[in-house]
Amino acid sequence: MRNRGTLDVLRHSRHDWLNRIQLIKANLSLGRLERVNNLIEEIVLEANHESNLTNLQAPAFAEYLITFHWEPRLFSLEYEVIGEPVNLSKADKLLCKWISSLFTDLENAVNKKADNHLFLSLHIEEAEIRFFFDINGILEDTNFLTEWLQAQPDGFLVIGQEIHPEQSSIQVSYKL
Repeated sequence: MRNRGTLDVLRHSRHDWLNRIQLIKANLSLGRLERVNNLIEEIVLEANHESNLTNLQAPAFAEYLITFHWEPRLFSLEYEVIGEPVNLSKADKLLCKWISSLFTDLENAVNKKADNHLFLSLHIEEAEIRFFFDINGILEDTNFLTEWLQAQPDGFLVIGQEIHPEQSSIQVSYKL
């Protein structure tokens, strides 16, 4: 994970917000009020999920997910956080290392010219977190997923998997 200075963080954040405002402005000028409302709802929902993520008290993990798209990537990432926040401070570095290893391997496995997307849903419960990964795009190598799933560290349990070259779903549980 890259160590970012305050100005770098502000620059990226400003860039993201300007992009969103420009989308709203463009749709307003075209008279697409329904699209403007949808964009605003998406922004609010994303901000709520980001807030839920930061409330988990796992700063390295949260920073990794929030800033993921600030670097050139071969797949886009969207995430949601469902449930009441729990304190993950003791597992922060482990979670960050765990998810970054998957994302690094995924970047090496996807077709570089395809529109690849990963949707991550974190379901927070009192005694566990369930991670639901939905991968859409073109995986040129699916073996890495099988290997990654077999090499789960202590506390992680694979509870479901469907691996295909164009669409894969993985569910992993982490006991708190």
